[in-house]
Amino acid sequence: MKKEGTLHNSSYETFYISDFKISPEEYEDKAILDIGCGPRGSLEWADMAGLRIGLDPLVNEYYKLNGGTLFHKMQYVRGYSEDMPFPDEIFDFVFSINSLDHVDDLDETISEIKRVLKIGGICGIIVDVNHEPTVNEPITIDLDLKDKFLDVCDVVEERVYETVYKTGFRDNLDDPTFYDFDNEEFRPAILLLKLRKVKEYVAEVNKVPKKDANAYNNLFNQNNKLKKENKRLKKEINAFKNRKVVKFANKLKSGKK
Repeated sequence: MKKEGTLHNSSYETFYISDFKISPEEYEDKAILDIGCGPRGSLEWADMAGLRIGLDPLVNEYYKLNGGTLFHKMQYVRGYSEDMPFPDEIFDFVFSINSLDHVDDLDETISEIKRVLKIGGICGIIVDVNHEPTVNEPITIDLDLKDKFLDVCDVVEERVYETVYKTGFRDNLDDPTFYDFDNEEFRPAILLLKLRKVKEYVAEVNKVPKKDANAYNNLFNQNNKLKKENKRLKKEINAFKNRKVVKFANKLKSGKK
């Protein structure tokens, strides 16, 4: 078992390739979406992809607090999973890793996943199930999560693991104990789902309006402006840090001569 720690860019590749059994070649020139991506560059490994987007409502905060996020090659988009700012059927792959139980509305999020995923595209989910709601994970997801996708998706693979290690998904996936369905005790588990969209999804009328391409382009223009502004601020901060008087003050503060 590994010690709990911070995930680095390279740590994510195992989820997308080994755990979901998808070869790097299958990602070639494809469009990938990671829902609830966080600030650490979850798709930095995917240089072969044509488009790689991380969707997260906290993107602005990530830019302000995490200097590395500004310089990642993947594209970050600020938005909510219940109302994704993307056109219909644009992504070849949609992933939700440790994020689906963090959303406000599970059914609306699933509706949006089915809308933005191309026919023939893959949806990959790894999520905690059977846990009591918490502040950070307000959604309780059942073991039958796949049933919510069966109107438009086929199940490629479903694996359920006992939550043996409290240090996160990685340890439980690397040293797996498969879920004992004969044990009827309600207890937390980890669910891995790999689904393929096989037919068009028609959302409920007036519930999920279509996103047109212009709105999509405007979103990226706004996001790129934000990124440029943050890079400019970063340069100003670095220039300030490199001033002789600042360096001298830092030396005095640290006790160095």
